[in-house]
Amino acid sequence: MIAGIAVLWCFDLGASELLSLVAVSLFILLFGLYRKAPKGLFGIGAVLFMFSVGAFVEHKQSEIMAPQWEGGTHNYEAQLLEPPLYKGTTTKVLANVVAVDSVLANGSRTQGLAYIYLPRSVEADAVEVGDILDFRAEMRPPANAGNPAEFDISSYYYIKGITGSVYLWSDNWTVSRKGEKTLSMRALSLRSAVVERYRELGFEGNDLSLLSALTVGEKRDFPQELKENYAAAGASHVLALSGLHLGIFYLLLSVILPFKGRSRWTVIPREMIIVVALWAFAYVAGLSASVVRSAILFTLMSFGRCLRQDASAVSSLAFAAIAMLLFSPHLLFDVSFQLSFSAVLAILLLAPHLQSLLKVDGHGVVYRYVANLLILSFAAQLGTLPFVWYHFGVLPVYSLLTNILVVPLAFVMIALALLMLATTFWFPLASFFAMILQFVTGLVNNGVCMISSLPGALFTLPPVEIWGAVFVALLIVAFSYAAINRKWWLVVFALGCSIVLCLAGMVLADGEDAPDGVIVYNNNKNPLLHVVADDGENWLLSTVPQLDAEYEYASSPFVKREKLDEPVWVNDDYECGSFVYRNGIVGYGGLKIRMLADELWRQSLFTEPVDVLILCRGFLGPVKELVEVYPSPCILLDASLYKRSRDRILRECAVLGVDVIDISRSGAVKIVPHADEFEIIPLRGK
Repeated sequence: MIAGIAVLWCFDLGASELLSLVAVSLFILLFGLYRKAPKGLFGIGAVLFMFSVGAFVEHKQSEIMAPQWEGGTHNYEAQLLEPPLYKGTTTKVLANVVAVDSVLANGSRTQGLAYIYLPRSVEADAVEVGDILDFRAEMRPPANAGNPAEFDISSYYYIKGITGSVYLWSDNWTVSRKGEKTLSMRALSLRSAVVERYRELGFEGNDLSLLSALTVGEKRDFPQELKENYAAAGASHVLALSGLHLGIFYLLLSVILPFKGRSRWTVIPREMIIVVALWAFAYVAGLSASVVRSAILFTLMSFGRCLRQDASAVSSLAFAAIAMLLFSPHLLFDVSFQLSFSAVLAILLLAPHLQSLLKVDGHGVVYRYVANLLILSFAAQLGTLPFVWYHFGVLPVYSLLTNILVVPLAFVMIALALLMLATTFWFPLASFFAMILQFVTGLVNNGVCMISSLPGALFTLPPVEIWGAVFVALLIVAFSYAAINRKWWLVVFALGCSIVLCLAGMVLADGEDAPDGVIVYNNNKNPLLHVVADDGENWLLSTVPQLDAEYEYASSPFVKREKLDEPVWVNDDYECGSFVYRNGIVGYGGLKIRMLADELWRQSLFTEPVDVLILCRGFLGPVKELVEVYPSPCILLDASLYKRSRDRILRECAVLGVDVIDISRSGAVKIVPHADEFEIIPLRGK
């Protein structure tokens, strides 16, 4: 099934061909049930049938996602699906948007998931899950800014089924009525109520963020710096509510509940109570994909115990994957789905062999606990390595050490949180549990931050493409099989291939283009110029005062990927090495660049040739007079320009025959000086 989804993701097939494939595979499958059928025919039919099912559901999902919203301003109606997320001066909500305008062209999208951004106000802060909003605006499809090393938001939205976004001003939207809430909406409302109860009990800041993420999966406003510390320490799995958390909850129920016997009349009530409690926990956690997957897995295992069958954990995991992919095939390409399933699969397949190899059962309680924890962490890290390598390119070195600290404390935190919520009817007792819980959450956060600050906490891996990640996965499979079956020649071969792969990656990384040059980011809020020297020194410039929060998302990914020094903000005349900033002109390697965001250039008495002019928000023109004062072979239109100003300048440049690049369309560019000339290179997320 996974292969069918992946093939249709890469290659398009028509519905008729796919239906024919389903029919043929089903015929082979049914004929394979005949007792005189050739041996293995049923297996071939089953494999072909699941391949065709995967291909068919991916084809239908692609058809659903294909139409785009029509450009221009239209009337829409939207129901809010999630609690609002407040970020600075903006309120962000996920909504199901329906076009109510009758003038939409045929073939245009009329309904879909979209993010709505509202300016903070009393009205915006009052919106709730289920509210129906009426507005008139232009829906925009997801698009990347084209900045270097940026997050691929377009692909992310496509995988999540999100079709667009829209920013609404205060005067072009209203809440028309309260809509009917679905089961998932009610679950999310309950999750918000639990988080609000945490606040009432005195939790705030990082403690509240960790507790909300660990117990109910609310991590939308989790601090970015703290999230990076957890990633560097190898503890990100604690923040993603999944099998670990439901497993802890399952163990707690197993200890607390009575009916310890093995008879059917004790096992069935016990397992039924556990299943109901697990799904109640999943409901409070908002019914996220990872929680639902884990709940399905534990439910199947409980049913197996009720039927006195040794339920295969691998088969249960496969069934959970099939059930989820049937409804949402694009989940296959979601990072959290990949990491959670690969981690659980690796644990199920490798952990028993490692436990047998280390003879865990023949030692004391402390040894068994530490050994099992290390085995589970190692198996999970090995299973997720291809995906971590491909998506993130880093490996947390101290993850095994982190898990020894975090996992048992996570068990304690979940137990204390349940006790605290269960005793809220008596505030003094709930406050007592809250006090202990605050101490534990602080201990976890401080411990993770300390581990992430150790030397060499993150090991940077050479970049790999998709086929490189597949090769790494095959190497892991070969290495694991060889080690389990004591085929040492295959172990040596796998290790040799791994070394060759790492060396090749390092050679390719060294051969990449140097990052030095002048980068003009696609940032529609304010202009952002980034001068990068070949020795790692770099400087940031803008036409407005420094606002780190606004620039962080544009320049920070590139700085981190290239391991550059912390950028130096330049606001006044400055000189360092080959970089000079004087009288508003940026000089680097013989290159002269001028950013204009006002009309003061009209007061210049002398012409001053520059190589590149960057016109930013605040520039009015006209271009004809501008090129007389600043003769330039190239003009860049910054993304901060208003649309009307940009369109007018483009028309003027076309009449004058002036070369112009619109950053809002081309994405970020890098200006590289070469002796007496320069080159402008489009980056498009490189």
